[in-house]
Amino acid sequence: MNEVYLDYNGSAPLDPRVSEAMVPVLLDGVGNASASHRFGQRQAALVETAREQVAALVGAAASGVVFCAGATEANNLALAGLAAGAPAARNRVVVSAVEHASVAR
Repeated sequence: MNEVYLDYNGSAPLDPRVSEAMVPVLLDGVGNASASHRFGQRQAALVETAREQVAALVGAAASGVVFCAGATEANNLALAGLAAGAPAARNRVVVSAVEHASVAR
């Protein structure tokens, strides 16, 4: 019998092409991308390159690509943006019990 794994809550398979692109950065990528020194500037440039690549992949502007650490941050950002852009009389968000745990709380 073949097994099928359907719970990608905490992890998912990594495409080998992604792994190949990440290895040099993970092994040699010292520096805080928010810092102004050359190590940080190098990392910031790599982040901007990744942002442009993702934007090109989905047909978006690079300025619209935001990297998040996880689902809670991403969901909060998306919902806050929806609420902020809605007319004052319609700036509520309704969720159900089947939402991701970071949304339903």
